[in-house]
Amino acid sequence: MLSGYSVPGVAAENEAACSLAMKWLKMKDPKRVCAGWSTYSSVLAIRPDDELDLPEIKALLKTVEAEIDSAPNRVKYCMNSFVISVGSYVKPLLKAAKATAKKIGVVEVDMGDTACQTPLATDMIAKIESMGRVGKKRKTAKC
Repeated sequence: MLSGYSVPGVAAENEAACSLAMKWLKMKDPKRVCAGWSTYSSVLAIRPDDELDLPEIKALLKTVEAEIDSAPNRVKYCMNSFVISVGSYVKPLLKAAKATAKKIGVVEVDMGDTACQTPLATDMIAKIESMGRVGKKRKTAKC
């Protein structure tokens, strides 16, 4: 949980957050890959759209489409969350995020013997959109 929540909350506030996230995304260790996806998701939530590398984010959506089915459980969950974050926080990429969400559909993640469920990206993005909150940024990455 540290790699998916604590590390990204701190890393996203750093100026080099995106380059750190991209470095972690290229690693083999699922915990570090999760840190990469979660850090990038947190960056999307706090940085203005004009400070984001939109072509890079679009390319990451394509990576999700291509790799989510074969990714380890926790990585799948983080990739799905990334798609939701793009659709929720990056107004210029709402259409691309919705298309990716539709393509990946239901993401199966083994949560063990818990009641936890993986959110359906299409539903989550639609909910944010219906509330008129697409593009609304947070003050900090940490709750």
